[in-house]
Amino acid sequence: MDWDVVSFVLASEVRFRVLVRLNSGEATPSRLAADLDAPISHVSKALSELSARKLVRLLTPNRKKSRFYGIDDHGRAVLTEIHRVTGRKA
Repeated sequence: MDWDVVSFVLASEVRFRVLVRLNSGEATPSRLAADLDAPISHVSKALSELSARKLVRLLTPNRKKSRFYGIDDHGRAVLTEIHRVTGRKA
């Protein structure tokens, strides 16, 4: 396991919550913001950071609006490790 990535996710509550939410299904940034009761700017930044680390992926790259994101296998593995180490639900 890449502990730098685990630490990166845990360093931001928004990143962690976005990853957990996407683990239960695909969503748009606005849906994530509503579900997490977080500003869309924070959610968008978290999605960008998680995408850069290959933890989530943009499922609709050709769209400008209603862009859907999903979790990658690497993101699921990181959540599993976080749960194992910290007990936080994934």
